[in-house]
Amino acid sequence: MSEHGRRRRHRTVDRVVWILEAAARAPGGVTVAELARTVGAPASSVQDLVNGLVATGFLLEQNRRFRLGPAPHVLNLIAGRVVPRISQAELSELSRVAGAPVLLTVRVGLDAVYVARGGEDEVPRLVPLADRHVARPLLRTAAGRLLLAFTDEAERRGLLDELARDDPEGVAEFRSALPAIRASRISRSEGLADPEVSALAIPVTDGPVITGALALIHRRRGRSERLRLDRAAARLLAHLQESRT
Repeated sequence: MSEHGRRRRHRTVDRVVWILEAAARAPGGVTVAELARTVGAPASSVQDLVNGLVATGFLLEQNRRFRLGPAPHVLNLIAGRVVPRISQAELSELSRVAGAPVLLTVRVGLDAVYVARGGEDEVPRLVPLADRHVARPLLRTAAGRLLLAFTDEAERRGLLDELARDDPEGVAEFRSALPAIRASRISRSEGLADPEVSALAIPVTDGPVITGALALIHRRRGRSERLRLDRAAARLLAHLQESRT
C-alpha cells in the first residue's frame, strides 16, 4: 500500500478541525465547555488546544467565548486559490442559463461541501444543506464523484482506501465509473445520496486546474429527468465556453 493509502484520521487533528468548525458556525462564539461537548473531550484538553489556536490567530477570544480568527482567511490569501471564484450574481446567471438550481461545490477531505448556490431549489430540504455548508459524502454526490475523479491519482488512491473501510461497494462502483467520468468530465448521482434527487456535475476550472464543481439538481423522475439534466449541462458548458472567449 502506498504512503497515501496509509493515511488515517488523527484524534488531535480531528479535535482541532471540530473546534474551528464549531467556532465558525457560532456568530456569537462558543465557550470551552460547549467545545468540550462538541468534540467529546475533557475541558482541560480542549482548553490547551484553544489556547494554541488563539495564539496563532485561528481563534479570537472575547468575554471567554471563542470565534473564528483571521488566520484561515490569511492562508487562503497566501494560497491565492482555494475556493472557486464565482460571485453570487454569476451563480444566479448560470442557474438561469441551465434552467436548474446550481450548487458550487468543493472537496474537503472525504466530503463534498456546497459553498454557494444559485437559483431556487425544487427540493427544499437541500437548501439548508447548501446554505449551512453541510458536508456530503463524496461517493454519493455527483459533485463529490467528479472532484474525486480529478483528484491527484496518488491522493485519490489513498482516499478510496479510506472510503472503502465504510463503503466498499460504493468504492467498487466508483472505480468502474471512473474512466467514463474522466473522459466526459461529467458525473452523475441518480438517487445515490437521496432517492428523490437526480444530479449532474461539471467542473469549475482555473486554467488547467479543476478547483470545484457545479452540481445541477432536480427532483428524480426517471429517464426524462436525466435527459433534462443533460440538456441543462450542455447549455451551461456552452455558456461557460463562450464566456472564456
